[in-house]
Parts: sequence; C-alpha cells; structure tokens
Amino acid sequence: MLKISPLVLLLALAAVLVPGSARPSIAATPLTGSVGQADSFSISLKDASGNSVTHLDPGDYTITVNDLSTLHNFHLLGPGVDMATDVDTTGMQTWNVTFSDGVYTYRCDAHPVQMKHTFRVGAAPPPVPKLTGKVGPARTISLKRSGTRVKSLKAGTYRVVVTDSTRKDNFHLLGPGISKKTAVRGKGTFSWKLTFRPGLFTYRSDAHKKLKRTFKVLKPPTP
Repeated sequence: MLKISPLVLLLALAAVLVPGSARPSIAATPLTGSVGQADSFSISLKDASGNSVTHLDPGDYTITVNDLSTLHNFHLLGPGVDMATDVDTTGMQTWNVTFSDGVYTYRCDAHPVQMKHTFRVGAAPPPVPKLTGKVGPARTISLKRSGTRVKSLKAGTYRVVVTDSTRKDNFHLLGPGISKKTAVRGKGTFSWKLTFRPGLFTYRSDAHKKLKRTFKVLKPPTP
C-alpha cells in the first residue's frame, strides 16, 4: 500500500481550503449620479460621503445613476468612457467604469451649457510654461519669460500671452510652423498655445520691420 506522509496530507488540505483565488478582491468604489430632481436643471455626481466629485484616483468605479426627468439625461464621457441615459425616459441605471488619467465630463445633452460639470482623474499635468509678449505703447516690442528677455527656449509647448498697446504696430511671431500676429490697428490682450520646434524665431512689427528681435529654439537633449 502506498503510504502518504502527514506533511503531504497537510499541504494538500491547505491547497483545498485556501486556494490562491481566495484572496480578497478590491471592490469598485461607489459613486452616485443624479439628474432632474423634481424636473429642475440639476445634475450631480457624488461620492459615498455625499460630496460632489471634483477629483478621483484612477481605477474601477460603480456608478448608480438616478434619472428623474424626461427633460434631461445623464451623460458621462472622458478617456475610455462614454455612457448616457435617455433624455425622454426616467429610471435608475448602474454602470461599471474604469477611470484613467484625464478630465471627465458629466452633462445633460439637452442642456449642455447649464447642466455640465467636469472632474479630473489622476494627477494634473504640469503647467504649460508662459511667455509674455508686449508691443507699445511706445515703439517697443518684447518677449519675456519670468521677466527675462527670451534669447533661447527648449523645444516644446508654451502659452504666449501678448499685450498689444498700440494702433501703430503689431506683434507678429513667426518661425518653423508658427505665424501668429495681432492687428496693426488693433489693441488688446491675446493668448496663444503654441508648440515651438527647433529653429530660429522672430517677433516683430509688420508696420516697422526694424522693430524686431530673434531667439533660438533648441532641440531637446538626447536621452
């Protein structure tokens, strides 16, 4: 007769009683959505504590949506998610979603301006560096970063805020892939989000071509 040692029996019994799949799974985080309470222009998304959702960690969520009006719907959309109730029906729905880094919106499609909110999932992206351009009121033109004249930049995306204070000149920024300008006879403040490629750039007045400066955009360092 084949003899089985007590140690082998003990290990076999442990494998039956405590299988690897018995580890507790991480439950999806519950959220509650609501739209059209008493046919009002209200829409909300709240966490388990009743707080309005403004930021979430990436992961799995279970959303219970209570659509209370035939005038509105609840539409959730963002990276990897696009789910909605019907405008002309009411009822409760449960959605299982996975949120990843990015910005999400929930809105009523029938009233997307009045009934719309956003929230971010994950960490916010780093801020876009800002450049400040100015032309006028005298015959002057400048482009600065943190108060220092721009002589060179690393290639990348920047927000360029230009203040045009004269109707005798304009601010014209041009270089590889970019040509943005204000009007010679206009004034105002303008904001441009631009991606600078390596090369030589110029900012000038189109009315007085000698009113100009240049700067270089450098290639990013090789990893």
